[in-house]
Amino acid sequence: MDPLVHPVPSADGVTLTVEERGTPGATASIVFLPALGVPLAYYDKFLTAWAAHGRHVVGVELRGMPRSPVADLRKASFGYAHLLREDLPAVFASEALQRAGSYVLTGHSLGGQLALLSAATGGSRPAAVVTIGTGTSSKAAHATPLARVRRAAGVRFVGAVAGSLGYWPGHRLGFAGRQPRLLMADWGYEARHGRYRLHGDRTDYEAALAALDLPALLVTIAGDAMITAPAVEHLARRLPAHVDRATVTATPDHFRWARRTPEPVVAAVESWLAGKA
Repeated sequence: MDPLVHPVPSADGVTLTVEERGTPGATASIVFLPALGVPLAYYDKFLTAWAAHGRHVVGVELRGMPRSPVADLRKASFGYAHLLREDLPAVFASEALQRAGSYVLTGHSLGGQLALLSAATGGSRPAAVVTIGTGTSSKAAHATPLARVRRAAGVRFVGAVAGSLGYWPGHRLGFAGRQPRLLMADWGYEARHGRYRLHGDRTDYEAALAALDLPALLVTIAGDAMITAPAVEHLARRLPAHVDRATVTATPDHFRWARRTPEPVVAAVESWLAGKA
C-alpha cells in the first residue's frame, strides 16, 4: 500500500513533505529523518519493512530535497538550525502525528545527528532516539594517518567549493547532493573540530548532548567505510554513559543497506525498543 503523503508548511513558508505508513497503535510511532542529500524515496523498502512490524512510521523529506524543494539554494541558504528550529517542530505538529501518542525519533547519518540535537535541546521530546550510521565526520573516524589526511583534505575541499560557489554541487561531485552553503558550513565545522557549533545559533550543543536524558541507541552498520565504528564511538563519547550501541550485519555500505537488506536493521532496533517504546 502506498504511504499517505502530507504537505507540511514550515515556519518560513517552505512546504515540507512527510509520508505516513501504518496507523498509530499501542507502540510508539517512528519519525525518520534521512541522510544528507538522500531523498526519502530511497528508504521506501526500509520504511515499508518497519511498518510491517506494526509500527506507525512517518518519514520526512528534508528541506531542499526533491519533494521539499527550495527554489534557489544561494538566496535561500539554510543550515542545521533551520531544520531543528523551524522544520522539525512543524513536522511534530503535523497531521501525520496528530493521532500519535509517543514517538521514537530516528535518523540515518545526518538524520541521526538532527535527531540527537533536537532531542538534547528540547526541540522534541521523543520516547527514545535511534541513530543509524551516525557518527563524527571528522578525521577521528579513521585509524590510519593516511586516511585521516584524506578526510581532512576532503573536508577542506567541500568548504572551499561551497564558499566560492555559494552552494555545494554534490549532485555533480558525488557526495551529499546539491546543498546550501550554510548547511555544508555546519557539517564542515563538526567535520573539522569533532563538535557541533551551528551558524546563527548560540546553543551549546555539546553540553546538551552530554546531558541527554532519554534512552538512545547508536547503530553501526558493519563494514560501513564512510561512518566507521571509530566514527560512531567518537560521537558516543560525547553522550552520556547510558547510551547503547549495536552493530548490525547488513549490506556493508553506508547507504545500500536501506534498499538491499533493511530487515536486520529493523530487527535490531525493534529488539532494543522492546519494553521501551
